Amino acid sequence: MRHEIIEIPVISEAIRRLGAPTSALTRVDGLLYTCGMPPLDLTTGEIVKGDIVMQTRACMEALSFTLRHAGSSFDNVFKSLVFISDNDFASGMNAVYREYFPGGFPARSCVTIKPWTHFDIEIECIATVG
Repeated sequence: MRHEIIEIPVISEAIRRLGAPTSALTRVDGLLYTCGMPPLDLTTGEIVKGDIVMQTRACMEALSFTLRHAGSSFDNVFKSLVFISDNDFASGMNAVYREYFPGGFPARSCVTIKPWTHFDIEIECIATVG
């Protein structure tokens, strides 16, 4: 199986500053696999502070940017995985998440876990190219 690591400068640099040994995106046989995307400000590369709505929007914008960089979009996402730090955040996260999939939702898993100290949500997805 051949895979290609795709570096996306602002996102890759920000993720490395967090200490994560990962690439933002990998392409394997026509599929795109994103890393777990934290709530990054695409202008500064810093973690977005704020409530779950602000953090979810930042995650989704970073994912959108990442997918576009590889020639894809949310229209091509067929699976996502959301990690949130508190079940009480689900409704705020869902409100924002719905905005990015107006044509129908991909299969999704949502897990409550608290491994981070700087943010409350991380989202990853799998998409087809183009």
